[in-house]
Amino acid sequence: MDEPVIVQPKPYHVAVEAGNRYLWCSCGLSQTQPFCDQSHVGTTFRPVLYAATETRSVLFCGCKHTREQPFCDGSHNNLVDEYVTDDRPREALLAQTTLAPFDAAGKALLDGGCYVRRHDQLQWTARGGITIAPVISARDGAEFIAQSAVKLESGDSDVFSVTDAEVVLFCLTGEGTVTISGREFPLRPRGGALIRKGEAFRIAGDSGSEPLHLLMTVCPGDASLEIIDSMSEGFDTRYAERTAIYDESSRKVMADRFYQVLIGEGTGSDEVSQFIGEVPQSKAAPHRHLYEEAIVILSGYGTLWTETLRAPVRAGDLIFLPARQEHSLECESPEGMMLAGHFYPAGEPNINY
Repeated sequence: MDEPVIVQPKPYHVAVEAGNRYLWCSCGLSQTQPFCDQSHVGTTFRPVLYAATETRSVLFCGCKHTREQPFCDGSHNNLVDEYVTDDRPREALLAQTTLAPFDAAGKALLDGGCYVRRHDQLQWTARGGITIAPVISARDGAEFIAQSAVKLESGDSDVFSVTDAEVVLFCLTGEGTVTISGREFPLRPRGGALIRKGEAFRIAGDSGSEPLHLLMTVCPGDASLEIIDSMSEGFDTRYAERTAIYDESSRKVMADRFYQVLIGEGTGSDEVSQFIGEVPQSKAAPHRHLYEEAIVILSGYGTLWTETLRAPVRAGDLIFLPARQEHSLECESPEGMMLAGHFYPAGEPNINY
């Protein structure tokens, strides 16, 4: 037996308890998945011991091909040619769900606190040389992330600081710069930037460019954005490069989908990951994430489905997904869909259950 048996493509969601020890089956032969029942005896496979140091939810690999035993690392997505889709008849799905209405503020509320927000109906206010509109906050039910849309028509903003949180910027349109504790970095469409805890920042638009339009994600979300008198020092030199931009050559394959992590654990973020994803015309099978997530649709159109409700989505729309909320994003546009996402805790966007 050279290869493990693929028990199921998706991982097993398990609530582990601090102080307990778990033997994960690596061979795929066990009848007590995802745990070992000694069925590996006589093979070259051995179970993997996991000793829980805290009580939490984990995702144990079900395909047995993970490189991060015993946890899922998304390897199951590359064992198939097509991403797992929802094969239920559309007529049945429409009959089982209700179209969620958009209220006067452009917000459609779905199951479990999930919602879609129309970008062209955000409420803007002026502050510190920018105009800003809240997208996600604790008032919307978010526990870990806060997100706002930001516009800068011209010139420089004031200097901002968030002492106890990370700030991640995503450039939607326009070009400019972000100065982080004295160091300047470019802002370009479909690019991101990271400001670490305790650092200060200022944004500026390039002359001749269309106005800067950004998403600003703060994590933890209960931290406040402060205006300070001058640019402070204290740039964290351990992470010298703070920006990344979408690049087709840097994409990772996920069956017939693609994604690229712009900001994450490998680029200095302790709290939040930022990614761009490409989705073909399809409807993903209903699934859940352990993380809390914010999504912006960059191109294309489709439908966001939850257990009993659905809402149309289009380019510019903003989506909030609470942790563990079942959902399915359907791309209906023949040319596919591009989206950008931010989620907490930081990790890889190809893992769900």
